[in-house]
Amino acid sequence: MRPTGSTMKRLPSHPARTQPGGTNMKRYLCTPLRMITLTLGLALLLGTSGHAGEVMHFELAGEPLIQYQAAPLENARGGKRFSGSNFIHPLKTPSGFSVTHSQPLDHWHHFGLWWPWKYVKQGERQVLFWELQRQQGIIEATGAVRTADGFTAESVYIDRNADGGPQEWIREEVHATISDLVDAPAHGYHLDLAITQHVLGDAPLEIVRYRYSGFTLRGAQKWNRGNSSVLTSEGLDYAHSQGTRARWILVQGANDSGGTSGILMMSHPKNQNHPEHLRTWDPSTLNGAIFVNFNPVQEASFMIEPDTPHTRKYRVFVFDGDLSAHCAESLWDDYLSVASL
Repeated sequence: MRPTGSTMKRLPSHPARTQPGGTNMKRYLCTPLRMITLTLGLALLLGTSGHAGEVMHFELAGEPLIQYQAAPLENARGGKRFSGSNFIHPLKTPSGFSVTHSQPLDHWHHFGLWWPWKYVKQGERQVLFWELQRQQGIIEATGAVRTADGFTAESVYIDRNADGGPQEWIREEVHATISDLVDAPAHGYHLDLAITQHVLGDAPLEIVRYRYSGFTLRGAQKWNRGNSSVLTSEGLDYAHSQGTRARWILVQGANDSGGTSGILMMSHPKNQNHPEHLRTWDPSTLNGAIFVNFNPVQEASFMIEPDTPHTRKYRVFVFDGDLSAHCAESLWDDYLSVASL
């Protein structure tokens, strides 16, 4: 990430190679090429869903590209019960198409790209942190600061009904790194997230087994069963992905300009229970609305111990154009090479 105002030249794509005998063969170009830099800023502004609040935002040509909700939503759809925070929306492609949908009418507690645990348990007390309308637990962002190539944010998991008043259970840090734009294998950029959680207190916490929990995408409002597709690293489509394991999952579909846009979600190889299980909806649900969840506790719970931080990492590639399975695998290999350092 370079300082605002710096100039970068667009790098040319590699030409098609000429094969023996003079035949031109089209080849997939799956190596990212650096192009231009995003600008960063922290401001109070009106969110795309009509929500006002403090957000960390990143711009391309003066237009918001990424927004992190760094404080509880004001005027949330559904009222104060749904004042979520610690999520990313919108998450846009370079053309300005948002691959995320926040607070859809069918699920007001869905927030674009977000990563809450469903249930957390301390001793015999179990608290629900996913469905905010139940008013058991809530995850509240406490602020975000700009870094050279992204941002760092903090939030807390709060048991709202603890004896003696609300009690903080987990302190979470999110470190986000945003790449420059690339023009191969598609016009897009990478967003890396490292999510580290610290137990607040002397007792260990159980991240409770459930069919959905963790790193999740609610896909673009425009996408449905007729204009979008899902593919996992194991070659499975949306209809057959539920409950399977995957290293990556590719979602792409129609955008507002008559073309295609998408997001490739990648799970770090050192994540809990990697390759993680997927929670995905049946294509018949809500006409094929996109819900994709990397879930390390679909099969079994795990513990987070005091004084032993727990970290999970993900990379997403947000792009315009079509992305092949071959190039998705190549992008995974790139992530794997970085992860092994």
